[in-house]
Amino acid sequence: MKVILTENIKGLGQIGETLEVKNGYARNFLMPRHLAILATAENLKQIGELKKKKDIAVKDEIKIMKDVAEKLNNFRLLIEAKTSEKGHLYAAINSKNITDVLKGRGIEMNPNYILMSEPIKELGIHPVLFKYYDIETSFEVEVVKI
Repeated sequence: MKVILTENIKGLGQIGETLEVKNGYARNFLMPRHLAILATAENLKQIGELKKKKDIAVKDEIKIMKDVAEKLNNFRLLIEAKTSEKGHLYAAINSKNITDVLKGRGIEMNPNYILMSEPIKELGIHPVLFKYYDIETSFEVEVVKI
């Protein structure tokens, strides 16, 4: 089935690309999630306008993420957590927890942009990487006992 992508899909293609995909993949995954539309002459015309709007939105988001990266550069985020007597956390701290704390400090982002080798399970200072396409910076998360 020939479809036109309406979103950038990692490993598949960019907005506006016309691709040949399996019928089931198009009907059951791409189209219900509004990631693609049928490749017709009328849709090809409409996709040009959509692509322009998406390009503007991406440029705006890149500008915002550059500001976020500047704020996070050499930043230390303090997170309080409940621990056992040995200093192990009862609940591991993941990228979602970090973005929630950052949101409370006025820095909003998608948790997918926070890269960690593994969730934080102990007290101390842990390095974390913020990465949005080619924009990246590192900061530290300090976990202390409540």
